[in-house]
Amino acid sequence: MPKLYIEEFVGITNRLETLPLAFAIRKQYGHDIILDWRELDSFSIDETRRGKVTVFSKMGAGRVRNCDQAIFDTLRGKKLLLRSLDGPSELLDQIYMDIPSKIHLKAHIATEIRNTFAPIGERPVVGVHIRHGDFQITNPDIYSIDGVEWPAVPIWWYEKIMAKIVERDRDVCFFLSCTGDPEAHGSLTKNFDIVTLPVESHYTYKNSSNDHRSSVNPVADLFGLACCPVVLATPISGYSHWAANVLGIPASCIVPLPGATPDNPHAGIVSIYGSRLPRWRAAGRTGSDVTPLDMDLTGFPLGAPVDVSWL
Repeated sequence: MPKLYIEEFVGITNRLETLPLAFAIRKQYGHDIILDWRELDSFSIDETRRGKVTVFSKMGAGRVRNCDQAIFDTLRGKKLLLRSLDGPSELLDQIYMDIPSKIHLKAHIATEIRNTFAPIGERPVVGVHIRHGDFQITNPDIYSIDGVEWPAVPIWWYEKIMAKIVERDRDVCFFLSCTGDPEAHGSLTKNFDIVTLPVESHYTYKNSSNDHRSSVNPVADLFGLACCPVVLATPISGYSHWAANVLGIPASCIVPLPGATPDNPHAGIVSIYGSRLPRWRAAGRTGSDVTPLDMDLTGFPLGAPVDVSWL
């Protein structure tokens, strides 16, 4: 049986995005999928096994970085090191949403998520995903995507939109998932009813400084965010995508529109549950699938509690 390896070449959700292609290769050519991921002590994936990618593993392995149909057709019998987040649409679209059912969170983490949300009861909950670190802010006074591959969303945008949400429903609370430490976002944690998970991260990541480090276990945070029916998301981020569009319940994302400022924090809505990452990233870069909202977010339903039944 030929072997297919996926190592830690990107963050956790981008690695999850390699799985549809891995399973398409397995289905067509019978590869054994081997994952060298430290986070597999927090979850498991059916039809894969945990292993180490070593110098010997890499010897003679074909590097698959950008897989189209022509490359896919050459993979029979080859040892592979998979680094492609995309592949032939005709193969991946039909199996993409089979992947979530193969992913199983460890029971003790699922219990922590349920226990965290239990006191909230039937109150409406809005998820908030703040991706900084390797996502960068080029201008602190405007949300801009010009000339930057991974644009971060300024904290003021979250604060302004959260305030508008509270104006509409004072019973709402927010689930905060972020890179770094949630307590670093004092303007949010002090001014809003914020919930975070008490699941400490024990992961450190090579060659990334503090880019991917978080005080909360990123797997637990991802699954917690995926319980939220509405998410203030980071456009383009694979983490926002997997939480809102792949795992858990279908979520509507509120995202900043390019050109948003503190005085005019323009926002739009994206609802593309079940779509693959390229469609989500196109929405963030081109505005496709984004419906602009008015300044009061009118007409947008917010009154839904979290759903932990799928964990």
